[in-house]
Amino acid sequence: MSSEADIEKIVAQEQGLVFERFDEDIAFALVGHVRDAANAAGKGIAVCVYLWDRTLCIGMTAGASSHNLTWAERKVGTVRLLHKSSYRLVLERGDKPRLLEPSWAADPASYAIAGGAFPIHVKGLGFVGAISTSGLPERDDHGFGVAAVCAALGRDPADWMLRPA
Repeated sequence: MSSEADIEKIVAQEQGLVFERFDEDIAFALVGHVRDAANAAGKGIAVCVYLWDRTLCIGMTAGASSHNLTWAERKVGTVRLLHKSSYRLVLERGDKPRLLEPSWAADPASYAIAGGAFPIHVKGLGFVGAISTSGLPERDDHGFGVAAVCAALGRDPADWMLRPA
């Protein structure tokens, strides 16, 4: 699948995977889904769910480290800044460097241009937070987060996932 087709699919994910409501219990379910999927695949991953004003839930599987959590948090910063999936930003930038330009005045310790964070969109409110994963290749990190959102919304992930690279 081309980058353009992937970008179109991610935009469709961002526009179509919308919650009617979002709370701590849904955040906990998202983290649980990612942990279960990562454990089933034998993958070490960190996952976190944030609203813009606070952390709702953090989880890790065997093989993940605090470094993965730091990356996940930086990816959330990018989603908060741009209101789009961090993997979409990676694809849109193509071969550009993986740092925001100095004109953004963005501290590199707070933002990461790396796939794995996906916006949480609530109907009538807009983007209110993000789920972020770290520990796998960025396309896979993105997929784990989207699959968790699909599960929480009762959607078939097969209808929403990017095609294998």
